[in-house]
Amino acid sequence: MAEKVLPTVPEEVTASWLTEVLGTKVKSINVTKTMPGTASKICVTVEYEDANSDKTRPTDLCVKGGFNPAFIEQLPWVVMIYQREVEFFNQVAPTLDHMELPKSWWAGQNAKQGIVIMDDLASQGCQFGDPTETWPVSRVRAGLEQLAALHAKTWNVKPEDYPWLTSDYDQAILTLMKTYDAVVKSEGRPVIHEYLKDQERITAVLKKHYGSRNPKFRCLLHGDAHAGNTYLDKGAPRFLDWQMIHIGSSFHDVSYFIASALTIEDRRAHEFELLDHYLATIAKYGTPTFSSKDEDVLAEYKKSFLVGIGWIMCPYEMQPKECVHAMAVRHAAALDDHKVIEFVESLPAIE
Repeated sequence: MAEKVLPTVPEEVTASWLTEVLGTKVKSINVTKTMPGTASKICVTVEYEDANSDKTRPTDLCVKGGFNPAFIEQLPWVVMIYQREVEFFNQVAPTLDHMELPKSWWAGQNAKQGIVIMDDLASQGCQFGDPTETWPVSRVRAGLEQLAALHAKTWNVKPEDYPWLTSDYDQAILTLMKTYDAVVKSEGRPVIHEYLKDQERITAVLKKHYGSRNPKFRCLLHGDAHAGNTYLDKGAPRFLDWQMIHIGSSFHDVSYFIASALTIEDRRAHEFELLDHYLATIAKYGTPTFSSKDEDVLAEYKKSFLVGIGWIMCPYEMQPKECVHAMAVRHAAALDDHKVIEFVESLPAIE
């Protein structure tokens, strides 16, 4: 069977291709915006041949995928994350009955591409999150409810449940750690605690954390749950960008989101109240009942702040400097407040 042909540059997103994948005759399209990034987003306004036949058809669409051949040639592994988002929208999203997601009209892939066609959220008046900005506690609470819906629905998931979902998060982070010292000790980096500027020590702690995750909290994760991967629908937070999904400890998302989205002061004042709200929400959706006072919950919550190391070592080629500074300082404070490095080092050795 011949592999489906998919567009690989913006110019190949045409009315005829949209006709083929949407299953309805598209007369013309107008590209309103093209947004580069790890994945490119092409926003189009669609005119149908029979404009009056079906008012439910979308007129403002976002076509998301790999439309920068030079970037893909430089980093060929990014195709995998485009394909991962396709699988999320095709296989996972339809099962998430308590989670609000962008409407996906079509998602497909071949060996060199993965494309999702979804609503253009900006045309619907939605606002997009910004990593440099912090959120009020009430909005973070609502965001945790969205993550709880994902986690509870996929609680105790096994790798064989999603055979298309490769397990490469840990190794990707450890590979980035090879340049940790060079990045965090260079000029113009965020001001963080000196003991966090130790490549050998932080690498050892990460490895110990990865080997000691508690399987009782295993579920499907968003994987990169910070405000920059959100949008606000009439003020209500929703999550975007499902390219980093993987199976792991639910607290990967929870600790990361809490540290990312709140001011340092608000986190210190409200984090355990928020943690208990998250735990009550997953219990409402069918998981076992947990408390922030449970020793194993506290251990996993603390250890999972290590996700923030990704921002502390993030080079400016990957994220804007102002985003790296805002996020790194918040995450460094969380790691220090909870004495995470010392805590992980105090755990029993991994056999």
